[in-house]
Amino acid sequence: MINAIIGDLVSIHEGEAILRAGHLEYSLSVSNQTASKLSNLVGEEKHSIRLLTVLVHREDSMSLFGFFQAEEREAFLQLQTVSGVGAKQAMKILGGISVRHLAEALDNGNLKLLSSIPGIGPKTAQKMILALRNVLVLDDDKQRESKERGVQKNSVWADIVNALVDMGYERRRVEETIQGLSQDMEETLKKVSHHDAEELLFRSAIKMLG
Repeated sequence: MINAIIGDLVSIHEGEAILRAGHLEYSLSVSNQTASKLSNLVGEEKHSIRLLTVLVHREDSMSLFGFFQAEEREAFLQLQTVSGVGAKQAMKILGGISVRHLAEALDNGNLKLLSSIPGIGPKTAQKMILALRNVLVLDDDKQRESKERGVQKNSVWADIVNALVDMGYERRRVEETIQGLSQDMEETLKKVSHHDAEELLFRSAIKMLG
């Protein structure tokens, strides 16, 4: 599988981008979102561009699709899991709405908004909602979930955090240290009692905090 192509932008026109990588030029189908970003590049910005790719192989053809952002590629792949939606229609959908607004419309069951996207009727919109509600996860959503998990883990070690803060260490630094250590030592901590785990974390934190 070709995960990405890094090359110089030769041209961008009507949903097609041409990238030159080495002695080869690649033709990639791109959405309006990616095309807009590429069109705004000037001068040196057009060199060493990295486009994520998906190769779609049919009986009579092969098509290479390019994406500026990982979340757009993920949306492209997920859209094709909906009955009746192929690669070309998935690109049309992404050309008519941003990935963020698409995810929000799916999660909220916004049939009216989805049906207004060119190439999508009410039936297809309903299928999309049923198949993809709460499926598209954006990068900042992942970061927020990771942070929330970290906060939950820190609450388990609240006694250690408070003890270290009482010793004069800054709370934010302590919480970040405990979060990192609890992740690094997760397998070891699972094998001992909670009391012993607290002692291990406390000693390790003291060494790191200095």
